[in-house]
Amino acid sequence: MKKLDQKKILEAEIAYLKVKQAADLNSLKEQYHQTIESFTPINIIKNSFESIIDTPNLKAKLLRQALSLGLNFITKSKQKAPSEHQKPGVLGKIIRFALKTMT
Repeated sequence: MKKLDQKKILEAEIAYLKVKQAADLNSLKEQYHQTIESFTPINIIKNSFESIIDTPNLKAKLLRQALSLGLNFITKSKQKAPSEHQKPGVLGKIIRFALKTMT
């Protein structure tokens, strides 16, 4: 009688483990496909851009750089054609110095 109960318990445990093994295999296959999908070139590029965009103060940094480039362009063009009443390059040097201290 004891052997029959132990045999039934063992068979139940084996059936449970087979079901669990099948579920684990399906889960592993799904995780494998998700990993393969995440390593496609388009997803790698997309994730890289998302991480760049999510960096803090990105807009402020871009705005500061654009402003710096614009003012640099203006000052250099003013240096090439100075007006009659000012010394050539003084204004440009002052603005460039101010930009260097800001960045």
